[in-house]
Amino acid sequence: MEIPPKLKEYIDNNRGSLPPIMDLDEPLQIDSLRVVRLVAFLENDLGYRVEDEELIAENFATLRSLGRLLATKTPSAPTAEVKPPPQEGIPTFLAKREE
Repeated sequence: MEIPPKLKEYIDNNRGSLPPIMDLDEPLQIDSLRVVRLVAFLENDLGYRVEDEELIAENFATLRSLGRLLATKTPSAPTAEVKPPPQEGIPTFLAKREE
């Protein structure tokens, strides 16, 4: 099981005032909002899809448990870099305010 360096960096930078993780079994100590942000990072930046039933405390307790979860997955292309195609032909209207 290998932890992507980008993931470790993200976690270390988003744990508030806590020091960087030094041990794979050290508790991540992240609250539910940070878990939601972490899942968004995993999906958008690393391309891992986290299913609703996988959103349990055990999967996000330590780097080792998170690594075990990711080891069961195959990352797809990250979605953060995907840009929507330009929409040509859609008229844009500018409204002037009457004074």
